[in-house]
Amino acid sequence: MGTFFKLPAVAPLTNSSFHQLKFEVEGLTVKSPLCEICLKNYPLICGNCQEKIKEGEITELDVKVARTLVNLEDLFPSIKNVTFKRVFPINGVIIVLVGKGDVRRIIGSSRRVLRQLEEELNAQVRIVEESRNPQDILRDLIRPVKILGINTIWLPDNSFERIVRISERERENIPLTLRQLQNAIYEMTNERIRIVFD
Repeated sequence: MGTFFKLPAVAPLTNSSFHQLKFEVEGLTVKSPLCEICLKNYPLICGNCQEKIKEGEITELDVKVARTLVNLEDLFPSIKNVTFKRVFPINGVIIVLVGKGDVRRIIGSSRRVLRQLEEELNAQVRIVEESRNPQDILRDLIRPVKILGINTIWLPDNSFERIVRISERERENIPLTLRQLQNAIYEMTNERIRIVFD
């Protein structure tokens, strides 16, 4: 049985308190880097989750997004079983990374969950599915704009840059600025892209 803390002060919980908290999170289905008990009862927090926050594995913004999703579960059953990974704040836009197949669950046809997130966070939000492929991430970021193609250019220092081609007619429909897109891809994949319009 671990010790629980209330940030920033230590607040140990008794066995009965722990079991009560465990009972309270029954039915909690959004998965996140924060354990279920801490997610439901934040700022009460266990030693393990406190260490993750201390090491930067979990940020306050991660917690806020995860708790917002949990609070929206009753209103929007479609987000049950969604896996929330982490948040990337990029130049005024909050990018929410989720598990495979979860973008559709959160956005849906009405986009009501997305609008609720934007209202709670007071920022533009983009939902992106976890992937090792920068092209997949970029597709989610610029949705509904389509990518015409991607070319790879090798540079003299043996590094490379990906050239992303998008139709000139779609320029005004891209939901983010070019700088936001380039910074987001670099932050999330450590790869550099350049967007050109055909």
